[in-house]
Order: sequence, then C-alpha cells, then structure tokens
Amino acid sequence: MTETVSARRGTLIAGISALALLILVAAFDNSGTRTWRLARMTGERDDTVHSWTATPVQALSALDWRASPASGESGRIFAGYLASALLAVLFLFLLTMLVCRGVAAGRGRWALFAGTWFATGAAAGLAVAAGSAIAGTSLVLSAFDPAGTRFARGDTYYAMLTAGMLFGLFAGWLIGLVAVITYGITEGSDTGGGSNASWGPPSGYEYGSATPTSGPDYSFSPGSPYSAPSSSPPSSTPEYGGYGSPSAPTQIVPPRDGNPYHGDDDSGGGSGDRSY
Repeated sequence: MTETVSARRGTLIAGISALALLILVAAFDNSGTRTWRLARMTGERDDTVHSWTATPVQALSALDWRASPASGESGRIFAGYLASALLAVLFLFLLTMLVCRGVAAGRGRWALFAGTWFATGAAAGLAVAAGSAIAGTSLVLSAFDPAGTRFARGDTYYAMLTAGMLFGLFAGWLIGLVAVITYGITEGSDTGGGSNASWGPPSGYEYGSATPTSGPDYSFSPGSPYSAPSSSPPSSTPEYGGYGSPSAPTQIVPPRDGNPYHGDDDSGGGSGDRSY
C-alpha cells in the first residue's frame, strides 16, 4: 500500500501555498492597481495592444479588494470585498490539505500540482460567492450591472464560480508550483517518526552479548540432576530402607496353627489343648 503525505507535511504544504496566494492577491488585486487593471479590461475596440492581456487581467481581478472603503461605498460592500480575499486563502488552505491526503509521499508531484491548481480555482469561486452574499451585490469586477444582481437566480452563482475558476486557470499553476517545491523540500520529513522508521538502539548505548559469560552450567551431563533418565535395567539391590525392587515377588507366609496365647505347642503336633 502506498504511503501518503503525513498530516504535518500536508499542513506545511497547504500553509505555504495559502501564503503564496495571499501575497499574489495582496500585490495584484489591491486598490492601487485597480485603475491599471480596468484600463486593460475596457480598452478601445481597435486596441490590439491590450487584447492579449485583457482576459488574464480580468480573470486575476476576481479577488479585487481594498484596505479602506471607497468614496460613497457602504460598509457592507467593503466587508464583502475584504471577506472574499481572505476566504479564498482559507478555502485554499483547507482544500490543499484535502489534496495532500491522497498524494503519495514519494512520487506525488504531478498529482499535487494538478490538485492544487484545481483547488485554487475552487477556493476563489467559493470565496467570490461568499463575499458577494455578504456584500449583497456581485463583486465580479466585469459584471455588467453589479447593483442589480439577483441572488435568487442560479446563474448568478454560476457566474461567480466561473469567475473564480478563471482566476484559478491563470493563477493556479503558480500556486501548484509553490506546493510542489515545498513538497520536494520536505520530502524526508515523512520518515522522521512514522511507521516505516527504523528502530535502532539509542545513541551512545552498546548492547552486550546475549550469551552469559559466567554462571552455573545447566547443560545435560551424567552427574547433573537435569540429566536424562538412564535406560539400564533396575537394580535388584534393595534401596530406601529395605524396600526391594518393584519387580521382586511378594511372599506371604501363613501363620502356624498353635496356641495364640502361649506360643506354639511343638510337642503336641496338631491342634493341642487350649486351657483358659
């Protein structure tokens, strides 16, 4: 059975991947670059200079955010923009940890790369939908009528998820590359205390020989109490207080007929007289 990435290693990979997304969103989708991004997205019809960059810039602007409310902007909309950016980082962290649960510990670079790429798009789509729900209006920068967004319609959420998946299409490969680099750097961390670690003697400790060097000898010998029983026939010499060998026949001598009280009457021959 293939060993997967450990929980500690997966948490590290997911954390660094989420940090990379946070840096990307903070650097590209802030309010300082908003004017530049809008100029690339809404160029003139005959503008062929920005035609190749309009779609990627529009896709990468899905997590547009600002540090302070714009002029005349309500606090709810400001909170929705800020929440969408932070939730994207949180969702990516959780989804990347889930991806790492199915990635092999030794040869899982391609699986991790593809899984993190997809997780970036899914996290961005869910974050845009959640942020738009908080703001009460669509936060997609290219929306035709953000103020008239109707959240009761299913196609509204499909449009938000599509915007997030487009963000993942152009930014997910970079997050996946960061995850693979972290995977390679931490490749030896799974064998630190896992089930496949080799258990040897502690450092500075030397094991002695298992064979005792001195002490009583318990091996079998003719004079040892643990020696095997002898196969020679039993001796006929009585042992242990005159008891003979178990094989000797037992002789029973009947009592002689005589006077039981005055001894045997040898002179009388047969039964003899008994006087009381």
